Amino acid sequence: MYYHLKLLLTSSKKSLIFLIIIFFITSFKAYCYDGPLFDAMAQIDETVNMKQAIKDVRNASISKIALFARSRNSLGENEKKLIKLQKKNKNLIILGAPKYFLHKKDISKKFTNHTLANVDKYNYAFIGEILFTHADKNHGRQHASGETYLDPSGEGHLNFLKSISRKKIPVMTHWEFYNWDRDFPKFSKIFNQFPEVTFIIPHMGFGSINQIDTILSSHSNVYMTISKSLKKNTSVSKEISLKIGEGMVENKVLKPDWKNLLVKYQNRLMFATDAHKKHSWKKYNKKVRHARKRVLRFLPNDVAEKIAYKNAEKIYGIKLK
Repeated sequence: MYYHLKLLLTSSKKSLIFLIIIFFITSFKAYCYDGPLFDAMAQIDETVNMKQAIKDVRNASISKIALFARSRNSLGENEKKLIKLQKKNKNLIILGAPKYFLHKKDISKKFTNHTLANVDKYNYAFIGEILFTHADKNHGRQHASGETYLDPSGEGHLNFLKSISRKKIPVMTHWEFYNWDRDFPKFSKIFNQFPEVTFIIPHMGFGSINQIDTILSSHSNVYMTISKSLKKNTSVSKEISLKIGEGMVENKVLKPDWKNLLVKYQNRLMFATDAHKKHSWKKYNKKVRHARKRVLRFLPNDVAEKIAYKNAEKIYGIKLK
């Protein structure tokens, strides 16, 4: 009797474990996307070994990378270095106009003229990040206000957009959503004012699902990258941390509510690494691997393809094949 009871319990336990396994498999179905990748956003400067960085990109099996220079000290800094690098890697690098760190209150005429001239000269496929809002990190440069801030409604920015709209190339707009009430009305107005301009918001603004949904449902000319969104941004102050969204991934699995968002906006989201500083480039392969294993593999293949490379093909006008 004892033997039969023990056998029954053992059998029941195995059945329960089997059912639990089946539940998790069906709840978190993995499609195992292993197709092409187009890194829709990365940046580089003189602190990075550029040749090694490109070697790392190739080793990560990236088909194309949208790359722009970081000009931290002067207008056009590192621009020519990247152009030389691109000439040696034409089958890989898609060039964007440099990111300038020294804007003061508004976009200057000097920046606008320099950028417009070089869009034509170097055939830039996009405008690299314009830094509008950026919360101070726990390490690095600090501001009394706790942020880097450039008012998007400035006259200089509006004039820049009027000029760049004729070029028909996308503009990367670095806007973090931690001060939603201040910033959303201004950006929303700009997105409406320039429907012919395609705007790309990196990292989905570190926003919540509701914030991302609000923007993408209201503005068809806005796209976003999923870079730095797998986990919550913990490099900011506690105050800012409470105002930004949670990460997409928990225990190495894409959260169901985030999966629903990615599926809903599958035509408007793009894979990107945002490799930028030296320490970030050293983690390039890891960034790519995590995007594959923790995000793309949990999406239906047709959805994963769009986010992995097809949307970037459309935005930048570049075909992988």
